Amino acid sequence: MLFYDCKYEIDMNNIELFQANKYPLTNGMRLIEASAGTGKTFSLSHLVLRLLTEKEYSINEILVVSFTEATASEIKAKIIERLISALKIIESINTNVKPYQIDDVLNEWIELNITSKERGLYIASLLLEALERIDTADITTIHGFCSKTLRREAIENGNNLNPTIEKDSNSLINEIVEEYWIKEILEIEISELKGIFKTNFNRKNLIQVLSSLDNDPNNIFKQTFNDLQIEESLSSQLNNLIDLLWIEFKTIWKEKGQELEEGFIEIAKDLKSQGITGTQPYSSKPRKNRYQLLSNWIEEYKEKKRPSYEDIQNQTLINKYFHPKNIYKLDMKYKINSCSKEMKETLDIIGALYDSPGELVWEHALLFTKRELEKRKSKKGLINYSDLLKLLDPKKLNSKKIKDEYKPNNIYKNLKSRYKVALIDEFQDTDPVQLRLLKEAFGNSATHLLLMIGDPKQAIYSFRGGSLNTYLKAREACDRIDLMNANYRSTKSLILTLNKLFLDGLIRSNLSTQELNPCSQEELLKLNGIKEPFKIINLIDNNQEEKAQRVNLESKSRIEDKIPKVIGSYLLELLSNNPKDLNPSDICILVNRHDQATNINSYLSKIKIPSQLLSNENIFTREGAQILQIFINCIVSPYNQQKISILACSELMQWKKKKLIESKINGDFDSLSSKFNELAKLFPKIGLLGCLSNFLEGKSIADLSQRGTLLGDLYQSSQLVDEQIHRQQLNALRASQWLSSQRFQPIESIPEEYQPNSAISNSSVNIITIHKSKGLQFKIVICPYLWQRPPDKKSHLWKDNQNLLISKKYKWHKKYCSYQNFIRKESLNEAERLAYVAFTRAKQQLIVLWAKAADQEGNPLSGFLFGSESINLKIEEHTKAMMEKSFKRRELRVDIQDIKAIETNKTWTQPKNEVKLQLGETPKHQFENSWGRYSFSKWISQKDDELILKDFSEELNEDHAFKDEIEDVSLQKIDQLLIENDQSIDKSEDQVLSIESPIGDFPRGPIAGTCLHKILEKIDFNDIENQLKVSAIIEEELNTVNISNSFIEPINILLKRIANIPLGGPLGKLKMKDLNSKSSIKELKFDIPICHKANPINTSELSSIFKEDPQNKYGTDYINKLMNLNIYSSGFLTGSIDHIFADNPNHEIAKWWVLDWKSNWIGSPLSKDGGSFCGPSNYSISRMDEEMYHHHYPLQAHIYLLALHRFLNWRLPEYSPQKHLGGYIYVFLRGLPDKGDLEEKSFSQRTPGLIVEPAPIKRIQKLDLLIKRI
Repeated sequence: MLFYDCKYEIDMNNIELFQANKYPLTNGMRLIEASAGTGKTFSLSHLVLRLLTEKEYSINEILVVSFTEATASEIKAKIIERLISALKIIESINTNVKPYQIDDVLNEWIELNITSKERGLYIASLLLEALERIDTADITTIHGFCSKTLRREAIENGNNLNPTIEKDSNSLINEIVEEYWIKEILEIEISELKGIFKTNFNRKNLIQVLSSLDNDPNNIFKQTFNDLQIEESLSSQLNNLIDLLWIEFKTIWKEKGQELEEGFIEIAKDLKSQGITGTQPYSSKPRKNRYQLLSNWIEEYKEKKRPSYEDIQNQTLINKYFHPKNIYKLDMKYKINSCSKEMKETLDIIGALYDSPGELVWEHALLFTKRELEKRKSKKGLINYSDLLKLLDPKKLNSKKIKDEYKPNNIYKNLKSRYKVALIDEFQDTDPVQLRLLKEAFGNSATHLLLMIGDPKQAIYSFRGGSLNTYLKAREACDRIDLMNANYRSTKSLILTLNKLFLDGLIRSNLSTQELNPCSQEELLKLNGIKEPFKIINLIDNNQEEKAQRVNLESKSRIEDKIPKVIGSYLLELLSNNPKDLNPSDICILVNRHDQATNINSYLSKIKIPSQLLSNENIFTREGAQILQIFINCIVSPYNQQKISILACSELMQWKKKKLIESKINGDFDSLSSKFNELAKLFPKIGLLGCLSNFLEGKSIADLSQRGTLLGDLYQSSQLVDEQIHRQQLNALRASQWLSSQRFQPIESIPEEYQPNSAISNSSVNIITIHKSKGLQFKIVICPYLWQRPPDKKSHLWKDNQNLLISKKYKWHKKYCSYQNFIRKESLNEAERLAYVAFTRAKQQLIVLWAKAADQEGNPLSGFLFGSESINLKIEEHTKAMMEKSFKRRELRVDIQDIKAIETNKTWTQPKNEVKLQLGETPKHQFENSWGRYSFSKWISQKDDELILKDFSEELNEDHAFKDEIEDVSLQKIDQLLIENDQSIDKSEDQVLSIESPIGDFPRGPIAGTCLHKILEKIDFNDIENQLKVSAIIEEELNTVNISNSFIEPINILLKRIANIPLGGPLGKLKMKDLNSKSSIKELKFDIPICHKANPINTSELSSIFKEDPQNKYGTDYINKLMNLNIYSSGFLTGSIDHIFADNPNHEIAKWWVLDWKSNWIGSPLSKDGGSFCGPSNYSISRMDEEMYHHHYPLQAHIYLLALHRFLNWRLPEYSPQKHLGGYIYVFLRGLPDKGDLEEKSFSQRTPGLIVEPAPIKRIQKLDLLIKRI
């Protein structure tokens, strides 16, 4: 076994203190060791400044690598800030203005480098060039660097040009394991399979192990069954193996079984003679003849071929007595070697019978699924973070023995020529592959500067592949090592205390510590109840003083249950005693596990202390994702009443049952449905996050922000869904399905971006794991769980040299035990480093809880609190007196408070703010609120409240893009108004046209109107006789909005009327079915800039255009109506025209017309008790004019004609409005007469249901100039 011994002492003779302006920038392989809080990011950014100016490197010749995307972004921001600061001071020097305030390090750099004005200008030019290129600079993670390198070298090295990079392959692994399970595992006989399952082989564990192999580039899985063929059936190979093992076992048992039993008895006798009584499971005088018992069991299968693997696994004599693991445990316990060579041979065969069938299945499964995973990832162009490193691993590239000089070696040749410097941050978290990569590319001390910055005391990410041993090996190879010893984080008193606390170094990790110089400007925190910057809460039994030594200690779990109460009671006292000097947000509680965080959070909530935990849960399991699912489902099905109702009653809108019922009467429900119809149209352009932002109004956002992390979770979940929409080209339905799969399919390892990143509350106690706290800092840090020994790391895999194995644990038990001991030791070492990280998060006050629980030897606190001699003592021997003695030896002043776990019945009351609140000054100037996106619908909604009901009808405006913007009123109120105004109906025409419209009783409101619009948009009037096609379109749209299919035939009749009715007026006998499809456009959208260089347009100015063209309709008589509106706008005027067409196929002579469909119901209620009639007789010219005025359709017509005018001016050669601009047509769908009425009657004015007017050219031209503001 090759394990590196982590012995590391700082020899100050070979190490220098880091000086930011004197540090040599010459080539070499160097290391800077930066303890926590010593400003390594600041120093790194200053080194980049020096490299750019003193060495005159381009920013693109400098590679900066950090551990996470967050730290890389922080470094980039610091570099930009540093370069800008340097530029500002140079500018102040050259312009003799007031000096720009700078730090001492930058001031020293200025004195050394800005020796003249010319030199200052030259350096400024270098910095400006670097800032210009900063966005293309490689300041990234190691995976980001690998990804960019592979893309650059893709063509030359035959790699995928645009691989999809996934942080893990969970979905693909699940898919492969599922297929393998069906193909191989379910083919195994049930009796064998039950035995296999007893070896911890199951789908969950297989996925977990395969994921660990896939996600670590250092993992090399080794096959140990030489005869195993993964292409052949697993079931048959398993049967053959068990047959063979059974024969071997019977043979060896018959020959040496008795001898083995006697050997165990002799071992027990020998140990007993030495005074050792714990020899279980072996006895010097056994009551049972276990040899005979097992022989009898073997004899039972004399007539059978062999026992099943389930029978073998269930045989307790093998498992708990004759299995080699039992004797090996005894040997390890007493450090003896009791097995003879003959015994070992027998034990190996027994162990093989019991373990090998399960191990064979494990190996077959891993080898098969691992190979399949690699094949599918290659085929799909997928790579994960581990693959990025593997593809650039020099060891792997060189092993291919590719002789082509332009292949792998060329990657590193190009890297060497591209970069001159590599700065590697957080280097203590590196792994062997990363180190090989960096040394291959930049390790030549003659040509490159490879500068690594790290702190071995903060190496805490072994679960991500981080290797302290790798760091220490790299350290030995460095040309120079510097230390950073100036702490800028913590107060002077706390740093001096920590220096003494760490006096013995990190004992288990064999890491020395250097004294830090306190340089922080942080003021000392003076609090009631705290005497020293380092405080220990000593948890003692409720019934005894700590002095009374107890032999029977409480269990770890029992004490852990007490911790939330202890911490809650202490915080309650601390906050109550310091109401003015301490806020909950000043406090951070650091925990080991997420369930510990949850328990403390729950108890603090119980006593009303606000707290917020940064947990490692999946964002998709939270309430925000559930609400987002409801929201996107409404976008998918905007007319599904059930889904809309669920959303309305969700936390997003919080409608009560009563409001939901009323909404279906007053129109609010229809408006909500229409809103989602619009969002469905916008979804492809603005995505889910855009739809959510569009939907949420200011009041809703303010309300959601008051409900914990809900708003932040909504936004984070939306962003993650949008990423998948972009990557996978998902529509709304598939995006909804993807979100649903993430919510209900558990992910074993949660990607970092799937973890909630809700901002830490400004008024809450922060609860966070130590791992997540890295890089953060808090005024007060409380560590309540460091008294616990770290749990043993459990894994199905074990390592022999660099090979990972799943098998032969007991056949090669010495190697296996050696590996287990190494892992156990590394776990203890890392726990100690975790404690160091936890301590160094504190800025002003560190509070640690100490408790004595059974079997917690190896906890990380012992060495720090009780001294180096305590780490091998029993936990019972860790007394308060011993702690005080250790502190006295180190001259360490510590506040120790004995505390009992007593649940408090008090709650915290937040102190009242004594500042008197008052209103500020009332602004005397008018706020500019004119700029925005405006539409006709928005313009007409800006009127006095008392005019709204008067001017409103049940039909919301049918301009698709803005239906939801118009207020709705109930149909009952509208009917009442119509009854009261019934006298205005033209009775003479009522008698002439008494037939009701085919859609007279078609539903009203925006949903029904949108349905008719959708049908008209899809219908080709040239093909109106194609009954099957037309009916299919109608049926599809009716089903979409849940309107009865009984309207298919009435709508068919309506469409034939539309197709065959002469349009009349200037268009004469032209019919819709006569139009050329190449001469018409449906749903023409427009955006017109409004007054972008001048004052906003207002109502008075708009009304002036209607004084022009007095011969045209809707002129001065409309002005008074228009003046009721409150228009004051700049920005954009936007909308959508239902239909434009040319009245002649020859576009040179044709006129172009605007057509708008209207489904307004202006029928006649038959009585006040109910019933109504709606048909052509209700749509006389006078009634339609009244409707035009009420809804400001003349204004809409002029806006649409302006849009058409600009469109034709842009697209039609030699356009002339006098020659080509036709006019506008309003088609009131419920008012069109049938063919018979048209043939029998001659209408003195115009056809019922149609308003056809020529374009008022002067008005349109004036409106054009008015909006342009020329």
